[in-house]
Amino acid sequence: DIGGGHIPVQYVNAWLQGGPRFRLSREDFVWFTASTDRRKKIRFSADVLYSGGKQNHFDVLEFTGGITYQPSNALFISLSPQFASYPHKTQYVTEVNYSGSPRYITSEIDNKTLSAAFRINYSINPNLTIQYYGQPFIARGRYSNFNYVTDPVAKNLGDRFHLFGPGQIRQSEEGNYNVDEDLDGAMDYSFENPDFSLVEFRSNLVLRWEYVPGSELYLVWSQNVSNLIDPSQALLSGLETGIFDQRPQNIFLMKLTYRLVL
Repeated sequence: DIGGGHIPVQYVNAWLQGGPRFRLSREDFVWFTASTDRRKKIRFSADVLYSGGKQNHFDVLEFTGGITYQPSNALFISLSPQFASYPHKTQYVTEVNYSGSPRYITSEIDNKTLSAAFRINYSINPNLTIQYYGQPFIARGRYSNFNYVTDPVAKNLGDRFHLFGPGQIRQSEEGNYNVDEDLDGAMDYSFENPDFSLVEFRSNLVLRWEYVPGSELYLVWSQNVSNLIDPSQALLSGLETGIFDQRPQNIFLMKLTYRLVL
């Protein structure tokens, strides 16, 4: 399957998070999906989405692959990795006060995510099943070319913001950004470094036993890791640092149901 579309104009009320509505540039997008014969024991799939804003305002690239192995009705195994990139020139950063008026700071962002969903479903018999789901995930955002909004609904992208020039913004030793907007030698305002890299791993192992018709026992083992790491790390090495080098949170649950026949 293949398709696409065009968005001639779009306004987002929440883009500046409490500020005025913001205009996003005209957008063209195309998507493509393909998969092999679903009747086979081994199946493959691929999904691609690309979207681009005019004047290089933003891009969206998502790629999802898939491999499924199902040798019988009792066993199902799948792996679905995904990579996505969301660069943007006016990503919201923060709101500051300048000369008694709100100043909305945006910037260029290099935003990437990487994940992989793994599933196993196994039916030992009609009354006893095992299910497992696990997904490592990392989202990393690096900010640059900071600017402030001047005319949020201007037709031309360059008229919607003003890029900070040389001497107007500099990063302190603590990592914060100090802004001397009027270039008088005194700091007018500052904001924290918005760079981030979030790593998560979530998994669930579920055993279901229908010990009598209509009555079931569930045993669940849930594992969770969530961590912020150095944004300078690459995606793959960040996953290793943020997951394997961390102590997970483990939750064990049991649920018992019994059907009363009245």
